[in-house]
Amino acid sequence: MGANIGPALAGHSRIASLYERDRTCQTLGIALDEVSAGRALMRMRVTEEMVNGYGMAHGGYLFLLADAAFSYACNSYGQVTVAQAAQVTFLAPAAVGDELVAEAVERARSGRNGVYDVTVRHSAGKVVAEFRGQSVALGGIPQDS
Repeated sequence: MGANIGPALAGHSRIASLYERDRTCQTLGIALDEVSAGRALMRMRVTEEMVNGYGMAHGGYLFLLADAAFSYACNSYGQVTVAQAAQVTFLAPAAVGDELVAEAVERARSGRNGVYDVTVRHSAGKVVAEFRGQSVALGGIPQDS
């Protein structure tokens, strides 16, 4: 397993394999620490390349971190699952060097649809953003799992 996968993923070979192929997370150094049924925990350190003209983490990177945690949480059941909608509310700035933690939690799942909330926090606990994503299972298990 790669350096950005936490030891809690030892029993999740399909998720670990999915993460290994996730070029976006790999390139940005987004680490996947935990996955369980309907939950995921990821982290990212804000770099100089991730800030806007005000020196704050660009909202697109915050959305991306939350969306990645959402993706692993809704794919934790084994079926190929994708986002059908998402929204984010930015609550506080993050700066270069800040480590951010995104915790995704399933709120509801019915048939092929799911609703997930993701809280993005500074490692010290201050909430930076709240994200809500709606998922849809496409069905099937990935061929390379």
